[in-house]
Amino acid sequence: MKRISFLFAAAIALVLASCGGKTAGEQNDNDSVSFEQSQIEEKIMMELDSVADEWNKLAPVEGVLSNGKIQLSEEEIKVKPDYLLDLAQIENLSLLSQKYRAIGMLSVDKKVAELYKMDVDAYKATIAKLATDVNDPAINIKDNGTADDIKAFYSAERENGRINLFWEASAAAIVENLYVISQNIDKFLPAFDDQAASDFTYHIALLKLSLDDLATYDNNIKALDELLAPLNELNAISVDQFREQLNKMKPQIEAARAELLK
Repeated sequence: MKRISFLFAAAIALVLASCGGKTAGEQNDNDSVSFEQSQIEEKIMMELDSVADEWNKLAPVEGVLSNGKIQLSEEEIKVKPDYLLDLAQIENLSLLSQKYRAIGMLSVDKKVAELYKMDVDAYKATIAKLATDVNDPAINIKDNGTADDIKAFYSAERENGRINLFWEASAAAIVENLYVISQNIDKFLPAFDDQAASDFTYHIALLKLSLDDLATYDNNIKALDELLAPLNELNAISVDQFREQLNKMKPQIEAARAELLK
């Protein structure tokens, strides 16, 4: 996976150059400091933009749930998934970071619900309410889920000074995808070929780069980065490797998912 090694090397070089040789752990760690995108150094922003460009070249991670490769029988459709988010849980969220994470997770769950021919109006209404709560019309762009939509979502959040929240939502979507797939590997994994499996874990590597960069500036991101650290072991470049790693890491995936909205 040379492309990942190259990006990690580039990220380390840029971070060290822009921080005068300090690591993220040596920076100011005051929990009372709010995220201010204007504080991001130019070289770090260039790195984030480069990572986003790579990210937007890939098919959205939730796309595998709606590309037509997963076919459920009438009998399977009758057994509705019991592992999706409880929408009532969303009503108690109060933090921006929680709400953006919920949006990322619900964008995945909505596609699963569609597969099982469940009523998705409640998902759409909940996402719309969250978009209103956080006063962010860009979320309506993201909810469509195409590669162009994700690119537009990133651009809008960068313009609005919410680049950190783009990555919060994206991280949650990845974790929810991993969680959903791990709940029914035999049904969902056949939708992947080796390229799709490699691209999925490449998403995880790109996510790590962005979270590492932003952890210096945002304590919510720093906590998220630490929470998702075990997922860095997902580096499959084939479907067989992806299956093996998903089975091995199912407990870590479930643990990370359980903590996302806390």
